[in-house]
Amino acid sequence: MKSKEVLVFTIFVVSVFLVGCASPNQPPPNFEGTSWKLDTYLSNIEHVVSPITNTKVSLEFKDGRISGSSGCNTFFAKYTVEGKSMTFGLIGATKMNCTNPGVMEQEQTYLKRLESVKSYKLEGNKLSLIDNNGKTVLVFSKT
Repeated sequence: MKSKEVLVFTIFVVSVFLVGCASPNQPPPNFEGTSWKLDTYLSNIEHVVSPITNTKVSLEFKDGRISGSSGCNTFFAKYTVEGKSMTFGLIGATKMNCTNPGVMEQEQTYLKRLESVKSYKLEGNKLSLIDNNGKTVLVFSKT
């Protein structure tokens, strides 16, 4: 009988320690009202590159929508965050044509990468957006 009591007590103590060490389920971060500047993106040939100098590429979360500059034009879409999942709805954009070399290609790639996003990783002031294949396609700094 005594060994059974010791076993029950041991299981109880171990359970208390395990519960104390378990990480709590944290709600996803609130992106509402945050703004981000693009640091790097995955190019069409799968290289990590920085935006072209003197182009503003940004992302803002507000009122359940994203918007920002894609280097030449502005864009907008709805967004959803559930746990570690992040997706964007159909992306709309203005249609100006910029003549600076490479800007239109950068913009097309940026918008294509946004459309491919399925999850995110947030570390401090860095936001990484990840596609369905687990590749980091966009990395931003909080502004």
